[in-house]
Amino acid sequence: MVEVMSHLLRLPTTCVLWSGLVHQSAVTPTTPPADDGTGLFPPSTYGRSFADVYDDWYHDISDAEATARFVAKRNGIGPVAELGVGTGRLVPALVEAGLNVIGFDASPEMMAKCPPSEGLSLVQSDLAALPLGEGRRGLGSALCAFNTLFNLGSVDLQQQLFNTVASALHPEGTLIIEAITGIGLAEGARDSLGVSRIDPDRLVLAATQVDGDAQTIVGQHVDISEAGIRLRPWRLRWTTPAQLDQLAKQSGLRLTERFADWDESSFSEDSERHVSVYGLAG
Repeated sequence: MVEVMSHLLRLPTTCVLWSGLVHQSAVTPTTPPADDGTGLFPPSTYGRSFADVYDDWYHDISDAEATARFVAKRNGIGPVAELGVGTGRLVPALVEAGLNVIGFDASPEMMAKCPPSEGLSLVQSDLAALPLGEGRRGLGSALCAFNTLFNLGSVDLQQQLFNTVASALHPEGTLIIEAITGIGLAEGARDSLGVSRIDPDRLVLAATQVDGDAQTIVGQHVDISEAGIRLRPWRLRWTTPAQLDQLAKQSGLRLTERFADWDESSFSEDSERHVSVYGLAG
């Protein structure tokens, strides 16, 4: 078990805070949690809801090895910042690919389950207020996988992430985002209720509510077992690929590549997911 501190979780002495890339103030962060506009879903909501089941339910949600190959191919000079490292699902593959990883996450519950690894540092941080040294230009790449960006519940908060990463990227560095495109969500059913999991001793129901105008999805997993009933809430604010490109432009980045998946399949207007790569403009 990783010992969890209230602010800086783990930074190996060998990294020396990546030569100033991570602010010393990360040891005692003073930035208040970002507000998603509702006051109901602070940055740590997802982690509190799913940390105890994440590795069981979602360990194979995407191809970790393909993700690592993709990132290693596009990493500049410097470590990878995994934004939303969670329980460390992608870390072994990233390290195996020869990458040093700084994992950021708002959830101490998630990060407590992230096993220690050579080449890994962990920092608890709101992703809208990353403690990266502005202008240090020491970040080889930043990875925001599997809709993690959309846990930031407003366009303004997502823009803050773009701005901070852009200010810390090595000139050859990249910001890599994996996310849904939002196709069909705005025109689809507003409300849904279904069965997520059935085990011999557990039933999990999933309810969602979509607001196409606000581009939000609010969900609740109702976890029923002999131990009782547990509610696992979550909220996403999706942003379309075109809208992400605009956020990138406003932060001094530009789209360099876009694929439908980590295997570099061609992206089309019908793709439900995308992997987008941004580099510094100019």
